Amino acid sequence: MPATMTALFGGTGPDWEAREIPVPRPGPGQVLVRARAVSVNNADPVMLAAADPTAGGTGREYRAGYECAGEVAAVGDGVRSVAVGARVMGTSPASFAQYVVADHRHVLPVPDELGYEEACALPTGLLTEHGALMAGGYEPGQAVLITAATSGIGLIGVQIARALGAGRIVATTRNAAKAPLLERAGADTVVVTSEQDLTRAVLDATGGQGADVVLDHVGGRTFAACLPATRVDGVVVNIGRWTPRPRPSTWTPSPTGICGCAGCPSVSPAPRSSVR
Repeated sequence: MPATMTALFGGTGPDWEAREIPVPRPGPGQVLVRARAVSVNNADPVMLAAADPTAGGTGREYRAGYECAGEVAAVGDGVRSVAVGARVMGTSPASFAQYVVADHRHVLPVPDELGYEEACALPTGLLTEHGALMAGGYEPGQAVLITAATSGIGLIGVQIARALGAGRIVATTRNAAKAPLLERAGADTVVVTSEQDLTRAVLDATGGQGADVVLDHVGGRTFAACLPATRVDGVVVNIGRWTPRPRPSTWTPSPTGICGCAGCPSVSPAPRSSVR
């Protein structure tokens, strides 16, 4: 293993800056991943802009990135879930580097049929959508509504809900031509919001009861339409809200895999007196 590696830093200007730094060592419960591919998330350019001192940003320097895929190069004390040499994908701060330290709970095995380029783009979406379902109290057999379901993260949500045994999955899109894609992904009912009333379509699809759990990736008027489309005592989980100026120094993943930033899920109970 080399003594140094290349990593990307933000906070010095409008672009990331490559630097040569020491290869880190994994601590207890951590793994060291030799990154072969990394993924750019929505948060990455937002953080870069917020830290850019040439445009009024904070000027706080930070190591960039959140997702990677590669092989495990070393493991820390107490790690039994993964071995050196295993192909993994994971999420961790400072992932735009040749070697990445990650909590062993935040890495997953890469299926044999996936290359690193595909695998590196999955962890944040998988953790976010699974975490959103769990935050909503999801149980197998329940009805799940997923808005903006043809987005990258929405498609992951549809597939996770199907894999976890949802009783009915209602997925929305603005484009009727994308309905077959959602059906192949696992949706039972597709609502084309440019042509249909979202609330009425969901109530019709669920026998008038509404969805048990809603994963809303849109907000605004769509969020408002989701509330009466949710059963009484159901839960709406809103995903992807941003503050105007997120602070890189406080953007830290939690042990649950939901990072705690303004872009992660927030939970809203459906009003007990929802208008049906």
